[in-house]
Amino acid sequence: MPISMPTEATRRVWTVRPLIPALGCAACLLGAGLSLAIDAADHQALTPVRFDKLLVSDRFFCEGATCADVDNDGQPDFIAGPFWFSGPGFDRPHRYRAGEPYEPKGYSDNFFTFAHDFNADGWVDVLVVPAPGEDASWFENPKGEDRLWRQRLAFAAVDNESPALVDVTGDGAPELICIAGGRFGYAAPPERPTDEAWPFHAVSPDLGYTRYTHGLGAGDVNGDGRADLLEKNGWWEQPAGAAAEALWRFHPVAFSEAGGAQMFAVDLDGDGDNDVVTSKNAHAYGLAWFENHREGDEHTFHEHPIIPERPAADPAELSVSQLHALGVADINGDGVPDLVTGKRYWAHSGRDPGADEPAVLMWLETVRDASGVRFTPHLIDKNSGVGTQVEVKDINSDGLFDVIVGNKKGLFVFRQAAPTP
Repeated sequence: MPISMPTEATRRVWTVRPLIPALGCAACLLGAGLSLAIDAADHQALTPVRFDKLLVSDRFFCEGATCADVDNDGQPDFIAGPFWFSGPGFDRPHRYRAGEPYEPKGYSDNFFTFAHDFNADGWVDVLVVPAPGEDASWFENPKGEDRLWRQRLAFAAVDNESPALVDVTGDGAPELICIAGGRFGYAAPPERPTDEAWPFHAVSPDLGYTRYTHGLGAGDVNGDGRADLLEKNGWWEQPAGAAAEALWRFHPVAFSEAGGAQMFAVDLDGDGDNDVVTSKNAHAYGLAWFENHREGDEHTFHEHPIIPERPAADPAELSVSQLHALGVADINGDGVPDLVTGKRYWAHSGRDPGADEPAVLMWLETVRDASGVRFTPHLIDKNSGVGTQVEVKDINSDGLFDVIVGNKKGLFVFRQAAPTP
């Protein structure tokens, strides 16, 4: 089917710069109203990181997109909804599965898109996770043939609102972390995948968690070299040589009452251990990082708010709701991990707090100084936001991180511009 494609007029370069008045910026997130004024030239010297906004389509196909070299030509391609778009221009759509655009007031059948060569044939396949509680499928790359891809079951009834494809076991191959039957765990693709569901390895007992449970991630919390599982109420420690049926030890931490989105274990303060970062409520407000303190084998966490869990009370306060996707990457190349997030526009069809405020996409620069760690927000765009997924990858192989988004506003690629001399 033909899809709405942009013209050259839609390709804009926005200067990314701080959003707080203290730095004298014209573009500020002013309280809950989010008054935004964009000037492509102001404060270039302050924040030289810039992104080129490419609107691939203005239709709603999905809330999660990614990139990978689908056709083995050496160029990353953009994968979103039922299409993959040839890189580097992303102006040629190729349909790989059935699917039509959706009305923004509803939901799509594609909340997450992941790419990996699941059958080890040298061609990247695509994993699609639909709405929470639905069956996830992987689509087998036909090795360059111009046809629909074969659909295979990956896992039935993927619960949780932020499943992720990550290497949990440390074997170099990714697993799908999620909830199944009220239990946290991961579904591991077999070496020779068939049409049968991937086997699930539970790491927790049945805790009664449902498909709509928010907040999930994986990372090495205790520095033993093994990935642990993060959730809103704490973390599950992966034991050494864990058998498939063994449950992991639970460490309670009140990361978030409501649950946010993706959770990461990452060293934000540069002290050598991994801290935890999460949004606080995917359908309201709040973003925080939790400083990891270790005493012997025990870990305690000190919460540092980044965005408050309420609408802004002060015009100078950063306030963005519905942070339903989070990414971590070193955006400015200073060796320190930064955060990428934004508003999931109309996550509940306009019923969430701040639902009609601008669909902001931003990166938060992690700044370490004598006073500790602070985060300087930089605007990427004010009319896109995130979906349930935001991918931060190098989509044009220039060594710079780009941002990939699919949501109710459309399909977007934000390519980081090369620094000016």
